[in-house]
Amino acid sequence: MIANVRRSHGMGMGEAMRAGVFAVLVLSCLFAGTGLVKAQEREGTAGQPAPADKVDQEEMRHLIREGLQLLKSGQPRQAIDNDFDKIIAAYEAAYKHGKVQVYSIANPAEALAYMAMAAKDGKHAVALDDTWAYALYFKGYALVEVGDLAGGEAVLQQAQAMAPFNPQIMMERANIHKLRKEWPQAMELYQEAAGFASGFARPGLEADMEAKANHGIAYIDSETGKLDEAEAIYKKCLEKNPQDGYAKNELQYIAEQRAKQARPGR
Repeated sequence: MIANVRRSHGMGMGEAMRAGVFAVLVLSCLFAGTGLVKAQEREGTAGQPAPADKVDQEEMRHLIREGLQLLKSGQPRQAIDNDFDKIIAAYEAAYKHGKVQVYSIANPAEALAYMAMAAKDGKHAVALDDTWAYALYFKGYALVEVGDLAGGEAVLQQAQAMAPFNPQIMMERANIHKLRKEWPQAMELYQEAAGFASGFARPGLEADMEAKANHGIAYIDSETGKLDEAEAIYKKCLEKNPQDGYAKNELQYIAEQRAKQARPGR
């Protein structure tokens, strides 16, 4: 049974949740293409905008897709070395000497929000498409896959700095805390991701990202003995999407836990 698998394999269902989040984004990147939002030459303050054509965009998107295929085939280290690091290096070489704050955006709402932040802080800023941030994200994901949690965390923090409101990146950072059983830190990031999903997820992925963030919140509730709270969240997920298999499985797990607690002698 799913619930037994979850406990007998430690983080089984937690890893299934993470895989589901990853799969949604992979499909988006492979078939919709990265760089859904063209580079925005918008600035927070007056000055010369950073050129948006400093890297070969088509080559970068090819490398992203190639890296994702390697990840899907179980070759995370090769994906980093052959693809994601090349993308990151190309962007760093292009922008490391600039005096602008560079953001990497998945939708126009991010560009507006980040430009407003830069203007408030009196900084020059440019909003590029999401290729750079997602190269960092996928590298961080791949590092976690090979067991380098510290390395993955550092790379994901770099990605988040370029896309402060990106819920996908928040959830992968939360996953690292979850793997370490650092529940408060994981919970904070899942809650932030749930709040940002509707306005700042990649276009078309808003509902998926919100659901996955709520799965994370409920998972932590169930892990910390808050079964009522977890149950309520999963039921809300099913109200929004009756086909939410993860929520169904977790509700079954909660019911089994309650049955165990009700047995005589416990």
